[in-house]
Amino acid sequence: MSESKQPLTERVYLLLKDDILHARLAPGATVLEADLAARFGVSKTPVREALRLLVQDGWVTVLPRKGYVVRSLGLEDLRDVFQLRELLEPEFAGQAAARFAQLRGGAAGVTDALNAHRGAADDLELALSSAADFHIGIAEVAGNARAARMIASLADEVTRLHHLIPSLEPHIWSREELDAHERIAAAITAGNRRDAARAMRDHLRSTHQALVQVFGVPRRASRG
Repeated sequence: MSESKQPLTERVYLLLKDDILHARLAPGATVLEADLAARFGVSKTPVREALRLLVQDGWVTVLPRKGYVVRSLGLEDLRDVFQLRELLEPEFAGQAAARFAQLRGGAAGVTDALNAHRGAADDLELALSSAADFHIGIAEVAGNARAARMIASLADEVTRLHHLIPSLEPHIWSREELDAHERIAAAITAGNRRDAARAMRDHLRSTHQALVQVFGVPRRASRG
């Protein structure tokens, strides 16, 4: 959809979310309807609706009678994200492997994302988006569109973290990251449900460990 045909609320929402993910709006920053309306050249109504959607999605919180504040991102948030991912994604990787042979197009989206990631070189945006697309694509191959949307939201948190902490950049381009994605893709295309789930679980745990080191605190032990 061209920008001119895009609903104002959606356009403002996407611009603000992009600012948050790229740390142009930093955690703790206060945002005001009047300022945003002037910036985007729109009335307060689409701004208010866009902010309501961002509150709903958990990117900003309401400051009564003051405006809105960009949500912080700390160790607990990171733990929550990867706890959810470890619950969801190994199962979907296994399901993708089980369904692979039945799909007319195979796992083209997953393969395309992996190839894009390989060719990202020093392009951080491409590396992050293709890595996210790889994980989202696996849920799509598994046949669960709702899970794909959920994983996309969780991947956004990782994207935001990379922009907040530039020292994380080498991780997304690392050989370890690419090798892990290649092992997952190989297991899926081989139809090996068990290996696909295991490779995904190992990858998520390794990634979580690498990101948690930024905070200088050991990873929380699994419960139960």
